[in-house]
Amino acid sequence: MTRQFEFNPAKVSTILDETWQHLTSAIETETHPWRLGQLATAAEGRPRVRTVVLRDVQPESRELICYTDRRSDKVSELEESPWIEWVTYDPITRVQIRLRGSATIHSDAARAAQHWQDSSPEHRRGYITVSAPGTKVDSAVSNLPDYLFDRLPNDEEAQLGFENFAVIVCRIEHLDWLQLRRNGHLAAQFLWTDKWEGHWKYA
Repeated sequence: MTRQFEFNPAKVSTILDETWQHLTSAIETETHPWRLGQLATAAEGRPRVRTVVLRDVQPESRELICYTDRRSDKVSELEESPWIEWVTYDPITRVQIRLRGSATIHSDAARAAQHWQDSSPEHRRGYITVSAPGTKVDSAVSNLPDYLFDRLPNDEEAQLGFENFAVIVCRIEHLDWLQLRRNGHLAAQFLWTDKWEGHWKYA
């Protein structure tokens, strides 16, 4: 599928609208490259980056949402420092976006429960793990319990996964847009105050 940003270089706000539209499309299209992004946090003054799956987008509240195991390192990192940067790239349109803001963790709240309810049994199985992510083991083995190795969980078993489930809500306040071009790259930047303000910039 060909994706094309349509924008008028005289009107930078078109870029912002198209960016949020493509992010929304990435939720519904598994093959969209923006569905996978790199989420950066900070730990003890050093950057930590990992790939996450974009699960929801709320343009009006400037939110990008992904899921995680509440026992993972990024939860404790975000509790220590909420600042994040989210980066993703589309090799077809040759567009990279960098989104900067702060993140909050939702685990027991109604928001987490709704996302859990909307998730598939296969996705829920990934949270029914024996040990916390990052636990050292002696060999390459699955973290799933043996009884779920070749089947999906029932409702009672899935509840065990919810205890490990957390939603990361990233509220964006800075967006950098870059399109790579052979005849000269294009770049734009958007900052949130009480509204989005954008301008073109040299790449």
